Amino acid sequence: MSYFVYRALTPGINRIRLIHLQPRVVDNPCTTSAAEPTPDAPGLRVACDISHVSLEQPPPYFALSYTWGDTSQTCPILVGGIPFNVTKSLEIALVHLTPKDVPLTLWIDALCIDQNDEVEKTEQVQQMHHIYSKATSVITWLGPASENSDAAMLWIQRYGFLSHSFGIGTKPELQLRTLLESMESNPDKLSDQGLKTFLQDISIQLSSRHATNDGDNGSVAVALYQLFTRTYWSRVWVVQELAYGKDVQFVCGNMVVSEEMIHHALRLLRNFSHYERIKSGQNPQAINSAIASSTLDVRNPVNILKIRRARGPFPLIYLLRTLRTFQATDPRDRIFALLSFATDAAALGVKPDYQKSPKDVYLETTKSLIGAFYFDILSFCGVDHHIGGLPSWVPDFTCMSQRIPLQQRAMNRKTSPITTVLQPGFNASGNDRQTHAPYTLSQTSSTSLLLPATFVAEVTRAGTVWDRNAFGKWFQDLRAFQDTISPVCKGGNLKAVWRTAVADQEIRQGDQKPRLSELELDRVDDLLGDRDLTAADENTFLSLGLGDYVYQLQDVAHGRRPFLTSKGHIGIGPSEMAVGDFLYILMGSQVPHIVRSEAHGMVKLIGECYAHGIMDGEAMEDDLPIDMVNIC
Repeated sequence: MSYFVYRALTPGINRIRLIHLQPRVVDNPCTTSAAEPTPDAPGLRVACDISHVSLEQPPPYFALSYTWGDTSQTCPILVGGIPFNVTKSLEIALVHLTPKDVPLTLWIDALCIDQNDEVEKTEQVQQMHHIYSKATSVITWLGPASENSDAAMLWIQRYGFLSHSFGIGTKPELQLRTLLESMESNPDKLSDQGLKTFLQDISIQLSSRHATNDGDNGSVAVALYQLFTRTYWSRVWVVQELAYGKDVQFVCGNMVVSEEMIHHALRLLRNFSHYERIKSGQNPQAINSAIASSTLDVRNPVNILKIRRARGPFPLIYLLRTLRTFQATDPRDRIFALLSFATDAAALGVKPDYQKSPKDVYLETTKSLIGAFYFDILSFCGVDHHIGGLPSWVPDFTCMSQRIPLQQRAMNRKTSPITTVLQPGFNASGNDRQTHAPYTLSQTSSTSLLLPATFVAEVTRAGTVWDRNAFGKWFQDLRAFQDTISPVCKGGNLKAVWRTAVADQEIRQGDQKPRLSELELDRVDDLLGDRDLTAADENTFLSLGLGDYVYQLQDVAHGRRPFLTSKGHIGIGPSEMAVGDFLYILMGSQVPHIVRSEAHGMVKLIGECYAHGIMDGEAMEDDLPIDMVNIC
């Protein structure tokens, strides 16, 4: 059997390939397209032709945004009458998109780029933002229809439209939470019967009170959850593809909805989830929080649409942090897929190069970010690496920890280009050292990093690793350290425990991530006090009206354990830390870090930590010596 062979693109003149998907012979989505079967390829379902065009003045075309799927599961299609293997996922998409009458012109990465030519791939990837921005429309293929997908798409179309029509979220008095609280406390206050019906409908359809623990497959909430957790929403390339498209249409099976309707529906889901979380703190019987947290988690789609609508570009560090859980088939694409809309990619000297190994791409990217004083890239470092040979100070972007970083980068949309700021505003290394921390790669090794740092203390006790089913044990371990807390921990030992448990921060409020207020701290202290928390669970806190506090606790405690140092600091650090590790402040970093002694005077970076009493530069006021540490 002969197979399709690419004709090389003319180099240096912005040429791209387009495919022309041929109409099907019979009006049936499961039949072959117009190309006649050949002895080499009997009964193939998809046929297309391919052409070379100038990107400067291309003909009208659509760009496809989709999930590659399992690359080991392939099937042939016809390209120019010759068989060509594509993933099963792409073949299914092309079957659904096959036109009835005239050819459909498309740009599809798997077909329009020679994936076996690393030089061409590097050149074409650098053009992808132009390719998507010049397309007539971006077709977003979410996948074939499933049991509940039509119901989810219809809900998005209907309630996205109604949300837009009623102006939900456009004014303070039209915020969803305000409207729902008003309807619950005084339904007669809402004079608009249509709006009242709308609020009643979404309350019934989305509320976890109307879902069941056995995963009621007929519920709207479950249908939406299944749609918004499809693999598509975790693929890193789709962010760029949607960010640059002039127009975006979302397709699932035979259903189509606009980006605008997806946007309004996602706002409803996100804000309703927040409303239920607030209610759970007031009335724990009103919500099954396990169902609510899983059913209405739409963070990935929200982040994708937020980046698209903000119209960037953005600092690379913001994109890496915001999209840290997204995946790519090629591990190098965890970086390369972000570069076209990273404000500082050129200044950092990071550009796509498929002739480099994943290890070298990750190493050079991290080195460039640290050189630009983005020390928060170290938040993603951990002991586990899937890619061999990475030093401990370089994140493995293929296996990012589910542990949430202690700080988040908030977007400042008022600046151009968009800037970001770390929140909450910790400053462990002190103001006068924040932006002038020299670094160099060690002369003894191409992968060792020399950084100025201050030794604070040794870890003498380490508590239980967070486990939602052992909630009370984790808290009691932390509380057991209170009698040995250093006097540096101002405000009382027990209050230091309450602050440490949530890394001294509150639930995000819009783009803000505030430190734990004195008012909230006093409330927590009054309600918990000397209460025995050994058998405590989530409902213990909810029943006391501490919904926000317990949700922040669960966020920050995941993947972490309490610890105590030789100087009486309490804190929470990475689950991989152990007694005998050391607490250091790396100059330029806003948070402290745990390191482990290695051979030849080197240390291994274990991860960032919260250490109460030194998060605002207090340790630097003690004139502790600053030495160069060699991190391997």
